[in-house]
Amino acid sequence: MTDLNNWLTHISSQHDQVIDMGLSRMQDMLQRLDLGQPAQKVITIAGTNGKGTTATAIEALLLAHGKSVGATLSPHINRFNERIRINGAEASDKKICAAFAAVEAARKDLPLTYFEFSALAALWCFKDSVVDVAILEIGLGGRLDAFNVVDADVAVITSIGLDHQEYLGDTLDQIGAEKAGILRAAPQQVVLGTDMPQSVFAACEHLSLQSIQIGADFQISADPQQGTWRLQMPGDVFQEIPVGSLSSHNLALACAAMGALFDVQEERFREVAQQTSMPGRLQIMNIQGRTCVHDVGHNAAGINFLWHELQTRNLVPEHIVCCMLSGKDHADVYKTLANLSGAPWALVSSHGERSLTSQQLAQSMNLSAPCFDTMQQGLDHALSATSPGSVILLFGSFNCVEQSTWLAQ
Repeated sequence: MTDLNNWLTHISSQHDQVIDMGLSRMQDMLQRLDLGQPAQKVITIAGTNGKGTTATAIEALLLAHGKSVGATLSPHINRFNERIRINGAEASDKKICAAFAAVEAARKDLPLTYFEFSALAALWCFKDSVVDVAILEIGLGGRLDAFNVVDADVAVITSIGLDHQEYLGDTLDQIGAEKAGILRAAPQQVVLGTDMPQSVFAACEHLSLQSIQIGADFQISADPQQGTWRLQMPGDVFQEIPVGSLSSHNLALACAAMGALFDVQEERFREVAQQTSMPGRLQIMNIQGRTCVHDVGHNAAGINFLWHELQTRNLVPEHIVCCMLSGKDHADVYKTLANLSGAPWALVSSHGERSLTSQQLAQSMNLSAPCFDTMQQGLDHALSATSPGSVILLFGSFNCVEQSTWLAQ
């Protein structure tokens, strides 16, 4: 097959489950395809929130220092190609089709999930492109995730929050232990975000690993009036870093991760902080004179983080449009954001896999708010309820961002 859409249809039907946690199939395929070392260096990123943003920041930072880079991101928003990036660009249809063909030839009758097929294709693309560094974003958890068959030189855990409890456990310690499954014994380097549960530190101690943690070893201080921040590191400090689209926390994680392998130049870091953005993560668009902030945040921890970043940028939403998938703690998300903002809400139905009608979302949130079937309707309502210069927050899922950013184009 030479058509990517045909391949995507094919790989969606090669396993009877969408999610089948376990490493045995991936370990088998890794040997068959000789993909155990997809690049000279590997950085693996786990965490409840911020994985994609951190991966994007690391990618941009490595490229700014002249390194060749392969990076995985998931899920995609508009095109499958977004999941596999080589030197800052999406992999071509031709490249991905060649990767799928190689995986298909090697697997024979071994059933693989959609994500396993995708992960193997990404590793094949990186090895075929001979990149210096491969950045692997964990899809779910860590210990049993498909990418965890590759031993990383640097392991990053961005944050721990309550999400995917049906797979990872009901407590932060249980979830932290699953995320810490990406850790290996020394000489692996470990970079941690703030507020890690004890289980993560216990895993580091068990493997005799010393970690670098944001908020302890790398300290962030903001100057909102100047629109800048500074990063204090052991033996160095970067000052007057401009506030851009990416959060200072994710940029600090990226600096620590790259710094575990290579020297980080302050001027290059400042340029990355100012110029790098990522779809669906604090993505700001102007729609009919309104500042529309698009974000995929879908759990309480993500909402608190999003609100902090909005405050840093002096953005106060005057209307909120929410579109979420089923299987999430909708009530906790509403309670968290309602405690931070008194702005009126509009609810929009999600579509596709794990779809949820706006009426079902309202019931789950125990919220009385206007309900709409499409993002066009929800956005039109928010636009009519606000005036030019207002801030509108559109959030809740990748489905939300896919619908809302398309309308802005």
